[in-house]
Amino acid sequence: MQDPQTPRQLRRPRAFSALQPARPLALAVHLACAAMLAANGFAAQAQTAPSAATVRADVPAGPLGEALNRFALQAGAALVVDAAQVRGKTSPGLQGTVTVEEGFQRLLQGSGLQLGRTAAGYVLVAQAPAAPAQAPRPATTGQATLPTVTVTGAAFSEQAKGPVAGYVARRSATATKTDTPLIETPQSVSVITAEEIGDRKATTLDETLRYTAGVTSNAKPWASDQMSLVRGFALESASVFLDGLQNPSTAAMGSIEPYGMERIEVLRGPASVLYGQVAPGGVINAVSKRPTTEPVREIGVEYGTYDRKTLKADIGGAIGESGTLSYRLVGLVRRADTRLDEDHDDRVYLAPSLTWQPSAATRFTLLASYQEDDQSYAWGNQLRNPGALGQPDPSVNIGGLDNRWKRTNTTVGYELEHRLSDTWQLRQNLRYGDLDREGTDVFNLGLRADGRHIGRAVSPRVAEWRGITLDTHAQANFSTGAVAHTALLGVDYSRSKLSFTRRNANAVMPDLDLFNPVYAPQPLAPHAAPFEDESPSKQLGFYLQDQLKWNRWVLTAGVRHDKADQSSRRINLLNGVVTPTADLSTSDTTGRVGVVHLFDNGWAPYVSYATSFAPETGLDVAGRSLEPSRGKQLEAGVRYQPAGEAFSFIASVFDLTRENVKTSVPGMAGVFQQTGEVEARGLELELRARVAKGLSVIGQYTNLESRITRSNNGDQGLTPMAVPRHNASVWGKYEFTAFGDQPAFAALGVRYVGKARSGQDFGNANLRNPSLTLVDAALGLDVGAWRYSFNVDNLFDTQKLVDCDTTFCYRSPERTLRLGASYRF
Repeated sequence: MQDPQTPRQLRRPRAFSALQPARPLALAVHLACAAMLAANGFAAQAQTAPSAATVRADVPAGPLGEALNRFALQAGAALVVDAAQVRGKTSPGLQGTVTVEEGFQRLLQGSGLQLGRTAAGYVLVAQAPAAPAQAPRPATTGQATLPTVTVTGAAFSEQAKGPVAGYVARRSATATKTDTPLIETPQSVSVITAEEIGDRKATTLDETLRYTAGVTSNAKPWASDQMSLVRGFALESASVFLDGLQNPSTAAMGSIEPYGMERIEVLRGPASVLYGQVAPGGVINAVSKRPTTEPVREIGVEYGTYDRKTLKADIGGAIGESGTLSYRLVGLVRRADTRLDEDHDDRVYLAPSLTWQPSAATRFTLLASYQEDDQSYAWGNQLRNPGALGQPDPSVNIGGLDNRWKRTNTTVGYELEHRLSDTWQLRQNLRYGDLDREGTDVFNLGLRADGRHIGRAVSPRVAEWRGITLDTHAQANFSTGAVAHTALLGVDYSRSKLSFTRRNANAVMPDLDLFNPVYAPQPLAPHAAPFEDESPSKQLGFYLQDQLKWNRWVLTAGVRHDKADQSSRRINLLNGVVTPTADLSTSDTTGRVGVVHLFDNGWAPYVSYATSFAPETGLDVAGRSLEPSRGKQLEAGVRYQPAGEAFSFIASVFDLTRENVKTSVPGMAGVFQQTGEVEARGLELELRARVAKGLSVIGQYTNLESRITRSNNGDQGLTPMAVPRHNASVWGKYEFTAFGDQPAFAALGVRYVGKARSGQDFGNANLRNPSLTLVDAALGLDVGAWRYSFNVDNLFDTQKLVDCDTTFCYRSPERTLRLGASYRF
C-alpha cells in the first residue's frame, strides 16, 4: 500500500524529537534510496559528511526536494525535510566542486529556506526565521545553528511498484504479489528500471529485454510483444502482464509502450501459482508510471534513422494543497518509416492516471491508456541461396501497400488498497480492455522458377478483443511464536472474447519482382460467404500463499486451483447460422515451494520447485479436447545484495520440463496427440550494480541446453526453434562532467547471441541461425534543465541472414541512430 513517490502520506508519521547517529546498515539503505525522494517528507539517515569536505556535485535544475535529495546522496549527508516546506519550490541546480554546506545553500537560493545544523551535526532544512526588528544580528559563518526541533516525516525506502534510483532494484511484487525484497524471493527475477529504459531508448518490449538473463530477444522485425523467449519457451499471449493483471489483448497483437512504464520485470520459471495459465518459461510484468504528489514535468523530442520523429511527455503532480489527489499523464506520438519500402511504424500513446488517498489506510488509483498503432510485420526478403542475379535489396517490401496492422487498444481500470488493521489489508485490481485490429496480411507463396519473382496472396480480416480481468486478495501480516507470516488469500477472474471477421475474400496478388519491385494496392472483393469466428473464454482461480520468516530463513509456499473454459463458433454473416467448432474446459492445481537463507554479508542461497499449466487447443484422435500442457521446474541459486549498496548479483541453475505438448498424428491433418515433451536445463548469471563512483554495469550470461525429447513431428532430439545455447551481454554506463561542470554520461553495450536452429525450420531441415555480436552505444549531456542524448543500436552495422526457410531469410536489424532532447521544468 505504500507509494514510493508519496511516502509521507502513505505512512503514519513519526516524530523525531532528537536526532541520533544512524546505524551503519540503516545508513547504507537510506543512502541507496535517497535519490528517489521527491520532497515528500522523510528522514534519510547517514554519516554526516565533514563540513569542510568538498563534493563533486551533479544536480540538474528541477523540483527542490529532488535536487536536495540528489545532492545529499552525492555528499553522503543526512537530511530531514518537511514536505510542506519544499512543495512547489524549484532549484537552479548545481554542478561543480563545493563543500557540503555551500552545496545545500546554493540549491536553496531563492527558496526562502536556509541551511541549519544541530549540535549533533545533522543537516536540516528549516524556514528562515524572521529577525526581530531592533535586535542586533548575530555574527554567522554562513550557517544557522538551530536548536533541536521536532520534524514530522517518514523514513523512505523503495517500494515494489515505484521508481528505482539507477539500475538496481531491491524490491518487487511480481514473484509474490506482495511488496517483498528480491533477496527473499526463491525464484529468479530481473527488474529493468525506467532509467535503463530511458538510457537505452528502448521502444519495444523486446528491446527492453535485450540485456536480461534467460531471455532471447527476437531477431526479426515483428510488431508484436510475443516473440521473445524466456528459458527457451515463447512468451505466448497469456504470459505478458500489465500491472499484475494478464494482458491477453496481446492475442490480437497488442503491445506495451516502454516509455509509459516505471519498471518491467521478468519472473523466470513456472508462475501459475499466482498467475494461472502461463507458459513455463516465465512471465513479463510491466508496471505503469503512477501519480506522484511531487511535480514531474518532462517534454522530449527525438529524431532518428528512417525519418523517425517522436514527441513525448511525462507530466504529474499534486492537485490542490491537501495532497489527497495526484495525477500523471504520459503521452507519446511517433511517425516513422522503416527500412522497407512504403512502410511505416506510427504510434499514438496516452496514459492518464489519478490517485485519491483520503487517508494513510486507503488509496484508489485510476489507470487508463489509449494506444493507436499503424505498423506491419516484415517477411523475409533475402534469398538463402542467391543465384546469378545476386541478393535483393533489403528494402524490398513483399507485403507492398497491403500488409498493414492498424490497431487501437484502449484500457481502463483501477487499483484499490485498504488497510483494515495492523494485520489485514485488502487489494483489488480491475482492468477492462478493448482492442480492434484491422489487418490485411500478405503471404509469400514462394519463389518462381525464374529466380526473381515471388507469388503472393492477400488475406484481409478484422480482429476484435474485449475482456475484463479482476484480481482480489487479502494480505495478513502476523506472527506465530518466532515465525513471522505474510499470508495471501486471493481470487482472480477474467472473461474475454476474441473474434476474427472476414468480409473480404482472400485473393492471389500479382507476382512481385524482387529486383525491380512495383507496388500497387490490391483491390479487395467481397467474400462469397462472410463469417465471424468467435472465441469466448473465462477463467477463475483461487490461490493461497504464505511467506514465513524465522531467524535467517524465509520459506515461501503457495497453491492455486484454476478452472478455464474456452469455446469457439463460426457465425455466417449472411444468414446468421452459428456453428460450434470447439469447446474446451480445463482445470488444474499448481504450486510452488521455496526456501532462502539470508546471510549477514548479503549472500542468500535459495532452492525452489514450481509448476505451471497452459491450455492446448485442438482435438485428439477420439475427437476430445486436448488436456493442458504442464510445466515443472527445480531451481537453485544464490543472490548477493549487500545492504545499502546498489549491487545485485544472481546465479541460478534450473531443470525445466514441459509435458503434454501436442504433436501431430501422422496422416491425420488437424488431429493431435499429447505425447510431446521439451526439456530445458541451464545456468544464468546476472549482475546489476554501481561498481564504482559514476560507473554502473549490467551483465548477464545464459547457458541453455534445450531439447525436444518427445515428438511425432519429426523433430525429436532437436533444439526448439530459435533457442541458442549461449547468450551473453554487458552494458556499462559512466557518468562524468563535461565542458567544465555539465553532467554527462557515456554508455556502451555488447550483445552476443549464439547459434540456434532457424525460427522458420518448420520442415525440420535443421536450418541454423549464425551467431551474432552487436554493439550499442549512448551519450547523454545535461545543460541546465535540458538533457541531450544520442543513441546507436548495432554500432558496426553487423547484419546476417537469420530465420531462414528453404528459400527465404530475414536480415537482422541494421544500424539505427537516434538524437533526443528533453526539457524538465
